[in-house]
Amino acid sequence: MNDPQEDSHHTEDNESEAGEPHDSRARLVPPLLAWLPTALGRPGTGRARVRPVDLRVARLEKSKRRKRTRRKRRLTALAAVASILAGVSIVAGSVFFASVELPGELDDQLSQNSTVYYSDGKTEMATIGAQKRTSVSLDEIPNHLEWALIGTEDKQFYEHEGVDIWGVLRALWNNVSGGSTQGASTLTQQYVGQVAEIRGDGSYLRKAREAVMAMKMEDHYGKKSILNHYLNLVYFGRGAYGVEAAAHAFFDKPVKDLDVAESALLVAQIKSPSGAYDPGDPLGLGKNEVEGNAEGRWSYVLDQLVKIGKLKESKRDKITKLPDTVDPSSVIEARVDTPTGHISHGYVLDELREAGISQEEVLRGGFRITTTVDTKLQDAAAKAAKRATASGDEDAAVVAVEPNTGRVLAYYGGPSGAEADLAGSDLPHPPGTTFNVVPALTALEHGASPTSKWDGSSPRKVDYRDEPIVNIGGKDEPKASLTDVVSEKLSTGADDITEKFGPEAVADTANRLGVTRLRQPATEDSEPQWRDPGDAEAEWTGGVGIGEYGMSLADSATMYATIAAGGTRATTHVIEKVTDADGETVFKPKDSAKRAVDGTAIGDLTMMLSYGVVPPTDTDDARYLDVMATNASATSYTGFSPALSLAVWAGDDKHEGDGSSVKDTTAQKIWERVAATGVERFPTTKSDAGLEGSEEDPKGEPSTSAPDPGD
Repeated sequence: MNDPQEDSHHTEDNESEAGEPHDSRARLVPPLLAWLPTALGRPGTGRARVRPVDLRVARLEKSKRRKRTRRKRRLTALAAVASILAGVSIVAGSVFFASVELPGELDDQLSQNSTVYYSDGKTEMATIGAQKRTSVSLDEIPNHLEWALIGTEDKQFYEHEGVDIWGVLRALWNNVSGGSTQGASTLTQQYVGQVAEIRGDGSYLRKAREAVMAMKMEDHYGKKSILNHYLNLVYFGRGAYGVEAAAHAFFDKPVKDLDVAESALLVAQIKSPSGAYDPGDPLGLGKNEVEGNAEGRWSYVLDQLVKIGKLKESKRDKITKLPDTVDPSSVIEARVDTPTGHISHGYVLDELREAGISQEEVLRGGFRITTTVDTKLQDAAAKAAKRATASGDEDAAVVAVEPNTGRVLAYYGGPSGAEADLAGSDLPHPPGTTFNVVPALTALEHGASPTSKWDGSSPRKVDYRDEPIVNIGGKDEPKASLTDVVSEKLSTGADDITEKFGPEAVADTANRLGVTRLRQPATEDSEPQWRDPGDAEAEWTGGVGIGEYGMSLADSATMYATIAAGGTRATTHVIEKVTDADGETVFKPKDSAKRAVDGTAIGDLTMMLSYGVVPPTDTDDARYLDVMATNASATSYTGFSPALSLAVWAGDDKHEGDGSSVKDTTAQKIWERVAATGVERFPTTKSDAGLEGSEEDPKGEPSTSAPDPGD
């Protein structure tokens, strides 16, 4: 090794000799090149300078220095950025920590009820929400329920600090090694996840946030407190938040009274509170399939109790049958005992389900649901129906629909939405002579005119019923015009038309008018059978033409709304608009109006109806007669204007088809009272209604183009 002093002296000598700092790389220059410039007679100053070579070397050194400098600066910048990001992360984490609400502060945010409004968007009709949550202390919750939860969801609950690190590693390894995807959330993290659900937090960082928040919770609360809060918050399905509400929703008892089997079934719901493990099958997924799923998950929970030593195996072996639960529909129906209950908790939920919004979402989502129902017309319908049926001898139903749009303007299916819907398809009523417009329209579309002749003889024996058909009041008109068949309500004439063109043609006309289902009456050999009028393969009897098949009053109102709209049919609906908790529109029905029936035939039918108005029971307020065409049977009364279709049923169905009078019926009295409000709320003119008269005598001789009913 060289002496440092010797090296230093050598350097000083070189500097004095050259007159500038010595570059060791000069030693690499061959001697010949050193004297070459002098030998060639060029000026020199002693030692020769090889400028091209020195320049290249200098540039190379300078480039290297610049690269080293840039590298240092880049590393410094990256370090600075990393520090800034770390700082930002720390700040963001601190802000996030500070924003976390602890369990006791969440009580007011859990009730995200959805509210149903009338068409004005202001008057509240009903509230659809989760069952009221009642917090209970851990002392009121059975130990076996606590341990069932821990054994199923988080066996290391009393060991970890909010995050189960080994559980995370196991799940990560299983996921990356090709096994089934697993989670590793502790109960504390699940609780935090519930909070994130309420806050609408769906980011990719959720799991990380859950972990951080869980650790913070563990710093602030003891294990028992966290477990207590979790059980008071978690959703069990059936609209029940918290274990106390769930105990009532599933078993109609307080949580403190639950046995081991019942507790295990509640814990089983946590994995999928939408109903997949609910033996009551609230979503109609299939009773047998859901019971099988429920039993499997329930058994798993019980087995976990055995595994963690909290249930003796001998006792487990004795628990073999799923515990009975209350009917899940009663959880909701208990809050719909008003006349509008069929709307708010029936049709509203059905239409939202068809739109892809589940009942669970409605119960939890805080939606604002504006309906098509008019406040005053609905009130008039309910009051008129209640007044007319106060004696209890008869029931009644009222439905009003707006032509061209299908908007339901009023709907009364009975005094309570928790009871049978008298206006719905589950309780169909034979429409009787109010259905005669269907065979009449069939005849018109096949070329018949209002003056064409049909056999209205009474009584009339037919092969599809034991008793003969009898016209109202026993009218016997062997050569009745088509107008007579409609205006005088001749059931035998309607049967003659049905026989001529076939019951299939009549059913098709009903389908195009908006009738969705018809129920064939029972016979000695068969039970009542539902028929789809749109099914070309369905079998029909002549009874479809005389209104013997039962149908819903809602379909009757829709049918007459199509007639009122000149043959344009629109899908009947009760929802105008739905917005979420942030005010964003999540559903609005599309325009469904389309041409369904020939407009000329509809015009003729409307004029025919105008000749058969039943005298009003209240002549003091009969303004509707100027703008509404009407039809009637012994138990039904219908009428329409271009702005309103109104149908009423009242009675017990026993009078239909036996010749009973259509005058002064309970249905007519209700209809008149509702119609008086209807023409005020939805006004129109006589001209618009097409009731100003006709130049043709509708009861004259048949036109030359009319088919011969005897053909």
